[in-house]
This record gives sequence, C-alpha cells and structure tokens, in this order.
Amino acid sequence: MKKWYEVVKEALRMLQHSDEYAYFYGAKGQRLTDDVMNALWNASPAYFARYSKDQKKQIFAYSRNKIGYDCSGFVGHCVGDMTYSMGLKANCVPNKSLADGVEGSIMWRNEPNRHVALDIGRGFLLEMGREMHSVELNRIAECADRFDGSGRHRAVDYICNAESAPARNV
Repeated sequence: MKKWYEVVKEALRMLQHSDEYAYFYGAKGQRLTDDVMNALWNASPAYFARYSKDQKKQIFAYSRNKIGYDCSGFVGHCVGDMTYSMGLKANCVPNKSLADGVEGSIMWRNEPNRHVALDIGRGFLLEMGREMHSVELNRIAECADRFDGSGRHRAVDYICNAESAPARNV
C-alpha cells in the first residue's frame, strides 16, 4: 500500500520531467513508438476519428519516443492501480465534496468524457488530459466545474493526512 505522500511525490516527479511524457489515449506507460501509437490509434477508432491525417502526424511527432499515459494511466501509475478511469473511481471511498479531498485523492468526471486527475494538495491538481500535452498543473478552484467528485483510493494510506490537510477554497 502506498502512502499518500508517495503518490503525490511520484506525480510531482513526473511533472518535473514532463518532457519525457506524452498524453496518448489508451496508453498505460508504454514507450510511444510508431507501432505502439498505431496499435492504440487502431484500438479506439471512435475516439481518434476527430483528428485529420495531418493532426495524426503532429500527435505522433510530439509523442514519439516519450512514455505515454492517458489520464487513468497517469493517475493509476501514481496510486498503483493500473485500470481505467471508472475503475479508479470504483476503487475509491468517495469524499463528501471536492473540498473534502486530501492530498492523493482522485478526482473524476463521469460524463460526457470520463476523466480522472490527482489532487496534490494546497488547492492544486495534476492531470494528463489532451493530446500533444504532458503532465499539467492546474488550480482546483479554476477547474472544479469539470469534476463530479473525488475519493480516497483504497490502495493508498491516508492516515494522518485528513487531520493535517489545510482547509480548501474549492
């Protein structure tokens, strides 16, 4: 079981080395070669249909030889549960609200496009959520409307965290 601070530390390490990572839908930590990207692209034709051939070339050029994650791959890597977004949500004990989240909590959006992010504390979250981008730092208050809830993952030890967590302005 990971401690909450190990989860946050890994996410921050990835942010610090964000040039080594690329968001790629369906990726769960693979090195993004052309073969891997084509396999992921072909596995989700409905998702990738939004992109033209030129955009596909740009996405491949940006992503090539980086380590690829989608949103659930990034969060799953940090918490130690490599599943999909709603699988991560299912493995959480829900917080009463986003404001009740503590460091290491998982934030999620159910629909229209499922998404997960990681609450790193002090009003900030880390996420990977769009092509031609890497790990991104955002203020929870500025994007709280994009999330439906948050929870504490069952594979993370939050002991002493809830009592020491600062008040939130979400």
